[in-house]
Amino acid sequence: MSDSLAGRVDAVTVVGAGTMGHGIAQTFATAGYNVTIVDVDDDVLKTALEKIEGSLEKLGEDHDAVLERLETTTSDEEAYGDADLIVEAVPEDIDLKRTVFESIDDHAPERTILATNTSTLPITEIASATDRPNAVVGMHFSNPVQLMEIVEVIRGKATDDDVFEAIQEISTEIEKTPVLVEKDIPGFLINRINLRFWLEAVRQVENGEQDERSIDAAIRRIGLPMGPFEVLDFSGVDVATMAAKSMRDRGVDLHVPDLLEEKTEVDKHGMKTGVGFYSYPTPGEYSRVDIPRERRYDFDPKHLLAPAVNEAAWLLANDVTTKSEIDKAMRIGMNWPRGLLKMADEYGIDRLVETLETLRERSGWDEYEPHPHLEEMVSNDECGRKSSVGFYEWDYEQTTFDTVRYERREYVAWITLDRPEALNALDEPSWEGLNDALEHAANDDEVRATILRGSGRAFCAGDDIAEIQSWESTEDASEMIENVLGPTVETLRNHPKPVIAAVDGVANGGGCELVLLSDLAVASPDSDFALPEAKIGALPPIGLTYGRMSLGKKSIMELALTGDQLTATEAESMGIVNYVVDGDQVADVARELARATTASGPKSVAEMKDFWTTMEDDLLEDWFDNAMGRLVERTQSEEASEGLAAFLEKRDPDWQR
Repeated sequence: MSDSLAGRVDAVTVVGAGTMGHGIAQTFATAGYNVTIVDVDDDVLKTALEKIEGSLEKLGEDHDAVLERLETTTSDEEAYGDADLIVEAVPEDIDLKRTVFESIDDHAPERTILATNTSTLPITEIASATDRPNAVVGMHFSNPVQLMEIVEVIRGKATDDDVFEAIQEISTEIEKTPVLVEKDIPGFLINRINLRFWLEAVRQVENGEQDERSIDAAIRRIGLPMGPFEVLDFSGVDVATMAAKSMRDRGVDLHVPDLLEEKTEVDKHGMKTGVGFYSYPTPGEYSRVDIPRERRYDFDPKHLLAPAVNEAAWLLANDVTTKSEIDKAMRIGMNWPRGLLKMADEYGIDRLVETLETLRERSGWDEYEPHPHLEEMVSNDECGRKSSVGFYEWDYEQTTFDTVRYERREYVAWITLDRPEALNALDEPSWEGLNDALEHAANDDEVRATILRGSGRAFCAGDDIAEIQSWESTEDASEMIENVLGPTVETLRNHPKPVIAAVDGVANGGGCELVLLSDLAVASPDSDFALPEAKIGALPPIGLTYGRMSLGKKSIMELALTGDQLTATEAESMGIVNYVVDGDQVADVARELARATTASGPKSVAEMKDFWTTMEDDLLEDWFDNAMGRLVERTQSEEASEGLAAFLEKRDPDWQR
């Protein structure tokens, strides 16, 4: 056996035989330690052993071998007299915990490490009940202990380094991942971040801005296994209320929602009472809540992430922990798909600061005040992936191709049509720039998906009418359409990566056709779509041909014959876009769709896209070539001359009735 402090630990005593206590005891005994459980009630101890046996059977463990390493007692002297490590797991009452530690101090050997499983109470205050505060450390497990991999290791003000390090080593021995908290603060790490996240969700419902299911659907959407109301019900509404009030009472600027306290007062504690924010079959019986997937875009997750990131910034600025520990805690402890700070970098630190400012203005509460660390990051343009650095450094590339801005943020190419003063109308440099940007993304093996969007208040208003009017001959029109526009259309169609159109504003003419050529599309409610080419005496060649793969005849012909503007909702129902979301979420949802496509193998994606393009070619290539030829002729017709002039002069053409 190792001669380190951790290596000398063999006999472990767990104080308290409740849910946390017997879970901790089972975990240590399964890892090979000899464990004694102490409680004041023999019946409670008997029940604890029965629950441990049942849990071991469910987990497929050798319960006989584990149970042989377990003993129970109601005697403090027997429990503490020969213990190498004592883990206290009694209810969250500071007086009760201090009483327990006074008894431990009276009976335990000098060598014993003393750990408390408190979730919010100060380690230092608990340790002060002993004459050896240097031997006391926080060891906060998550419930259910048998299944949750994480344990917070918290340093009290007097905790010795070797004790702190020993608990880290022991945590690993019992197959838990230690998260290090270097300062003894109320709520430590996980609860401080979780409560900011959960309480903001409750406030959204309390204020009548959202309902539980829309919030939970949105949080599931971004990859978390459960929404905040599901988690609150599972862990206990009363437990969260107690933790929040404890933190508030110990000086944390935190408002406890009335709704949370009201549910606690009427015993709507969640799963364990059969009703909380949701209802369950019987008290104590868990069932997965039916969260409608179609509600997933009704709420913006930034409203919950921003307060959590603000809390994380406070933890970092006060040297409580590190970025890696924060992200480890949320990824492993809460089963988030990525760490909180990595998610913050994805959303953009500047946008999270703006969200905090909005929340502060709404409430008047200082708890939403953006932390100076975040404001400094924004002022230094350390905004996350979009600026190559945020909480982390990211692979980033930025270049321009004529009037098109190209960025690679990690595995996503962001291609932005960048003529905002012309509503991103497609002139020759824009078509050429788009072609070059698409080819650049296609040739970059790091790129897994491509997002196409426009700058300013438009996605793309269509082709540049003034440029079309400047064509003096059929040859001019033919050269542009055959040598520039046509090849770019083929480059987009043959792009081997998923293309996602992020539409926030006008998508007319060629802009609408770019959306039709994209694989996926998301739009804001203020966006509108149209194929108005016939209004200038032309025709929409992409819409009439390749648009057939997305829309039926009646839809295409209504668009093409009338030139009417469609709302985003109409475009969604027609199949032009996949989803309509709040404008501030368009880029986020496009990014989420891009990430979702990376679950598929890149070669499989390329094959599927190639298959689709080949099918289109078999059905439509000749028709598209024919349509392009007709477009050339139309641009040089008398009708087009009148239509183009009328458009530029902002009058009705002479044929309009």
